[in-house]
Amino acid sequence: MDRFDLPDKRWRIVKDWIIRQIDSGDLAAEAKLPSIRVLARMFETSITTVQRALADLEAEAYVTTVPRVGYFVSASGRAKPSGAFDFSSVTVNHAVVAMLSKAASRTTASLNSAVLHSDLTPNVLLNKCLSVLAARTDNALSGLVAPPGLPALRRRIAGLMLTRGVVCGPDDILVTSGDTIALELALEAVASKGATVAIETPTYYGILQTIERLGMRALPIRTDGRTGLDVDHLEEALKQKKVAVIFLNPTLQNPRGFIMPDEARARLSRIAREADVPIIEDDIFFDLVPEADRPRALKSYDSSGQTIYCSSFSKTIAPGYRVGWCLAGKYRNAILAQMFSRNLAVSSLAQNVLNEFIGRGYMDEHCARLRSQLSSLASFVEALVRTDFPIGTLYVPPRGGFIHWIEMPTHTDMPALQQLATERGCHVAGSGIFFADGQASTGVRICLGTTLTPAVIGILKVIAECAHLAARPTNLRQMPTEQLQEPAVF
Repeated sequence: MDRFDLPDKRWRIVKDWIIRQIDSGDLAAEAKLPSIRVLARMFETSITTVQRALADLEAEAYVTTVPRVGYFVSASGRAKPSGAFDFSSVTVNHAVVAMLSKAASRTTASLNSAVLHSDLTPNVLLNKCLSVLAARTDNALSGLVAPPGLPALRRRIAGLMLTRGVVCGPDDILVTSGDTIALELALEAVASKGATVAIETPTYYGILQTIERLGMRALPIRTDGRTGLDVDHLEEALKQKKVAVIFLNPTLQNPRGFIMPDEARARLSRIAREADVPIIEDDIFFDLVPEADRPRALKSYDSSGQTIYCSSFSKTIAPGYRVGWCLAGKYRNAILAQMFSRNLAVSSLAQNVLNEFIGRGYMDEHCARLRSQLSSLASFVEALVRTDFPIGTLYVPPRGGFIHWIEMPTHTDMPALQQLATERGCHVAGSGIFFADGQASTGVRICLGTTLTPAVIGILKVIAECAHLAARPTNLRQMPTEQLQEPAVF
């Protein structure tokens, strides 16, 4: 029997959906809920059933009511009593491996991998740099460059950090084998097995894999689809000493694409410093942010050395070079010791090529062109969601980058959507890999690190068609967009 056909459970389904919207940040504190009639249509149930759900939510202080106006999320944005936090033992690795294995098999078309494709990488300029280096008579390209990395490249990176609001020297930089290694080294340096890591929700599955591999626990913090991690919610956890480290990706976040505002970054840094809790900042997409929208790195607010900043050239220049860096603050020696003990030297060839690439001014030129190309892709996706996806689809267009998070209507049968897509030669990954508890939502992450080819357009249209087929028939389809909740509902 379909779960929506159980009358005594319908009010719980409505209630649980609203709670998830609040806990995820999609319904912010003091936001107005959809009207009772809209909710009744969304869930194909009676007004009485919706009223029962809202009465329970009001009793638990999730929502408040304003007579003749409607229901609103409570000012605190949550109803959990003091001390009530949902810790998770992370178990996503198996699902991630399965997803990546499918992607590697290339048996079906996919937009699942957050990799910059060769049609957007500056191969001609990189090859030019390689030719220049090869013509030199020294043996720097084949020699070993031990940690902390090539001095010339570390000087270049210190210069790049100035654009992110961070003043540092080359000796502060540790060159790593990509961003993921930097994040893992950082987490091992500040926390031990069994520690609790505060994270955004949903978050990048690589962060969850690292937490799982190191035997730590995750504490998902409410996260808004436009502004990022809820600092109020985090502050409550810090006051109760529930957190050993804060792990976040505040700029063009993967998978939701938001940019955390500067004022929230400053406040987060301050309360973390007061609580003496380290922050690990993953800032791999910074150079894909349009210049007018660029925030300051969280690291720029750090006056005590407790924020570890991690980034990479993988999402902007050369995915295959696997060159990242870490600005480790007071944890520099601990991380450097790990690099030596695990023999984590980075390719001298890749470091020299990237040093030449930046030194010749190619990086600014390439990134400006890349941002323009990705902006055109984003405009296409926004138009497509409006015209081709089911009414009730939630989509917040990202302000840069190539990660897009599309939330299908509430009643969408996601396993059916995935199966339908597979039958049409397209692989759609489940969203459970982005949540600490592994429970999937109706969200789909679309990665558009490529040009807008007919094949890419075809995949997007297949996903839209399958979303229509998998969406449970409902009067919601006939509802005008403006009656539905904000933000960005189509």
